[in-house]
This record gives sequence, structure tokens and C-alpha cells, in this order.
Amino acid sequence: MSTARSILALAGLAWLAVGQSACLSPEDYSAQADFQVDTLLAETDTSALSDRRARVLYPEAARPDDETPEQSAAAPVDEPDDPTEASGASAGVAPLQLDLATSLELAVTTGRDFINRKESLYLEGLGLTLTRYDFGPQLNSTVAYLWSDLKNSGANNRLAWDLGVSQILPTGGNFTIGGAVAALHTGGGADNGSDPRFDSTLDLALTQPLLRGAGYEVSHEALTQGERSIVYAVRDFELFREEYSINIAREFFDLVSRKQRLVNLEQNWRDVQFDLTKAEALRLVDRNKDEDVFLARRRVITAETELLSARADYEAAVDGFKLRLGLPSTTHVVIADETPSFEPVSLDPASAVAVSLKNRLDLINAAERLQDNERYVRIARDGLQADLGLLAAYGVSGSDTDFVNAYPENASASLGLSLSLPLNRQFERNNYRSTQLALEHARRDYSLLLDNTERDIKDQLRQLERVAQQIELQKQQVEQEQRAVAVTEIRYESGDVDNRDLLDARQSLVDAQNALIDLTANHFISRLTLLKDMGLLFIDTKGMWTP
Repeated sequence: MSTARSILALAGLAWLAVGQSACLSPEDYSAQADFQVDTLLAETDTSALSDRRARVLYPEAARPDDETPEQSAAAPVDEPDDPTEASGASAGVAPLQLDLATSLELAVTTGRDFINRKESLYLEGLGLTLTRYDFGPQLNSTVAYLWSDLKNSGANNRLAWDLGVSQILPTGGNFTIGGAVAALHTGGGADNGSDPRFDSTLDLALTQPLLRGAGYEVSHEALTQGERSIVYAVRDFELFREEYSINIAREFFDLVSRKQRLVNLEQNWRDVQFDLTKAEALRLVDRNKDEDVFLARRRVITAETELLSARADYEAAVDGFKLRLGLPSTTHVVIADETPSFEPVSLDPASAVAVSLKNRLDLINAAERLQDNERYVRIARDGLQADLGLLAAYGVSGSDTDFVNAYPENASASLGLSLSLPLNRQFERNNYRSTQLALEHARRDYSLLLDNTERDIKDQLRQLERVAQQIELQKQQVEQEQRAVAVTEIRYESGDVDNRDLLDARQSLVDAQNALIDLTANHFISRLTLLKDMGLLFIDTKGMWTP
């Protein structure tokens, strides 16, 4: 009776599973998948990144003999209103002010590239849920009804239900439990009884490899690799977020630089217009030559041409930036007058390299992928062994016209070994050799990655120091050009120099100001890139880096 109760319990579970499945809609399945993936990604993010701040190293300051002179942040340059503020504006609609923080937040909210990459991470997690499911208990149940009409024996009605569950074991084996209940009713002539007959079975089976395929590492390789791959994907996504935020900042400050250059060109155009007016007035009183007026007119045409070209380039760049942020192309935006901060970098090169080798997520991934290659070799080596398997089975069955008395009571058992000699292992041999070569290749690549990392960090420090020195020199150059313009204006008023000298002085000032803007933005982005490459750039949910 206990066996019968077990069968009835299994039947109840099967009908419960069938009922639950019947109640789920496609939307329920989607919601179920979202919940599983979100939970999985949150757990992986916590395990892979939660203690990252606590584990990272920080570089040491440069020794006194390596330090560069202290440099102060460049003061923001006063400029007129946004030169594109009126272009493309819709009546009654306020333009969208884009500063760095707003741009970063939009980029991680509506940016197409970011959304696509986030969905790719989701799909990675979704794939792992299926892999985990495959290595869990596998339930199967079938309900079948068969009607047949046999000549001279009447109609037969057979109703059968079976339920089974199988599980992959950590040892590489497979354990299966299955049960079945069937009822056969035969109708027809007087000689044929009409009472149904009931049959029941309960089977247990175990298959266990003893050589090839035995053990957790070989049998659960798909699950192991899936678990590791999702960790790699989470780290890669974090690296993408860092690089993505830097690229958005680079594009934003490129627009700021373009806008400032446009302001400078507009001021230059107004200056040469004024110089033309003055040159024409001085020519009327014979204090200028005709060639001075011609030269002033030529400079006006040149300045206006440069201004028109710069304005068109700026507007095209703004349109491209809007698309990058996922904004409609019709959205009217105004780029904020935001000057990138200047923070001198003074780090000990050896310490910076050590920090990078310890902290960087891509290096951690590369080291763990090297471990994967080593595991592939062990699994491929296992494939060269003979197939030796243990098979064990136990079953009970019963049959009666009374359903209660049809519970299984007739037992049977079997135990055996199967051996397949490794006479044909050409594919396995080639696979083993391929994994060996792949491992050696991976080791060389990892070694090269470490060497390139050391070289890149040292080169970035040198470049940052060079740019910092150039900024300091360029500040001095701007001051020199400003003084040169002031002196040339005085000498021009007194008649000591001609119009050409004044125009050249003003153009040199514009060029120096534009160069300072570019250098400051370049240093800011390079400093962020160095922090990223040392594993010290942390991005919040709004795409902004945190100290």
C-alpha cells in the first residue's frame, strides 16, 4: 500500500504541475524570465563587484624628484550667449540645457548603444537560467488515451499516465525515478469480460560513468562555464559603462571646445569688421593706403568664411550628440558653458602599474579565462579514457482488476558494467592537442596583456605630464598674445604699425585660446582614462563617476 500511496503522490504532483502550466500566459512566462534574470544578475553583480572598492589598491604619490610644478585650474573664459541658441528652436518650447551630468544621465537612460549592451547582458543571464534548469531535476509526465475497435472482440479503451524525474549527479551519473499507471477496458461479446484491468509500475535507474565522463568537472562543464561567463559578462559590462561615460564626456567637452572656438571666431569677426571700418575711415583722411583697406576686407571675408564653416560643423556635431544620447533629432538643445576641471596627476609609475595589475576587471577576466583554458585541457584529457559505466536498476510492478490491489509488488533488480575500449579516439586526440595549443596561446596572450598594461600606464603618465606642462605654457602664451594685441592696438592708433600687424596679432590670440581649450579637455579625458585603466573609476547609476 505504501507504494500505491507513492504513486498517487506522484500523480498529484504531476497534475499540480500541469495545472500550473495551464494557468500561465506568455506574459507570465516573460515576467518569470525577467524575475529570474534580474535576480541572477543582481546576485552576480554583488558577488563580482560589491567588494571591489574594498579590494582595490591605490597608487602612491610620485617621489619629490618626480613631481611636476603645481598647476592651478584654468579659469573659465567669459563668453557671450550660446551662438546656436536661436537655431532650430520651436516656438514656446524651452531648449534642453545639456551639461555634463545631464548628458551622462541621458546617455545611460535613452542612449541606444547603452540599452543594446544592457539587453545583451540580460540575454547572457537568460541563457544561464536555461543551463541551470538543465542541471536541475527534470520532470516529465504523459497522459495518453487510446481507443481501438478490434474485429470480433469489440472496442478497447486504454488510459495511461506516467510520471518521471531525472537528475544529473555531481559524480557525472544520472538517476531516474519513473512510475506509470494504466487502465484497460475491453468491451464486446458475451465471452469477453467488461471489467477494466489496472497495471502499475515503479522504476529506479542509475547510470554512473567510472572513467570517461566521471566527476563534477567533466559532467558539469556547461554549468561551470555558464556561471563563469556571466561573471565575465558583468565585469565586461562594468568596463563598458566606464568607457561609455568617458566617451560621452569626451564628446560633450568636444562640443564645449567647438562652441568656445565659435565664440572666439565670432569675436574675431567683429574685430576685423571694426578694423575694416577704421581702415576705411583712415583712408578717407589719407592715414592709410588702399592696400590696407583691401587687406582688411580680405580678412573680413576670411573670418566670415571660417565662422560659417565652424558654425555648420558645430551644429552637425550637436545633432550627432543628440542621436548619441537617444534624443529625437528635432530636440532643441543648448550646450552648457562648462569648463573641464584641471587636476594635476603625480603618481609613482611603479605603484600605478602594480595598482592596475591588481584592480583592472579586464585583467581579472583574462586571468580567469586562462584558468578556463587549463580546465579545457583536463576535460579533453578525460575524453581519451575508456568508457566504463555502472548500470543499476530496480523496478516493481503490479496488475489486477481492482485498482487498489494493482499497486506494484513484483520486484526486479539488475546490476551491470559496460566497457568500451578507446580504440577510436582520433577526434578526442585532436581535440586534446588543440586545447593544449590553445592554452599555450592563452598564456602568451595573457603575458602580452600584462606587458602592454605596464607600458600603457607608464605612457599615460608621461602623456599627462606632458599635457600638463603644455597647459601651463599655453596659459603663458595666451597672456603673451593678449599683451601683444593690447600693445599692437596702441601702436596702430599711433600709426607705428599697419593694419596687417594688428590682424595677425588678434588671430594669434584666437589660436592660442583655442589651443588652451583643447589641451584642458584633453587632459581631463586622459586623466579619466588613466583612472579607468588603473581600475579606480567607479560609475554610479546616472553614468557619473564617483570619487
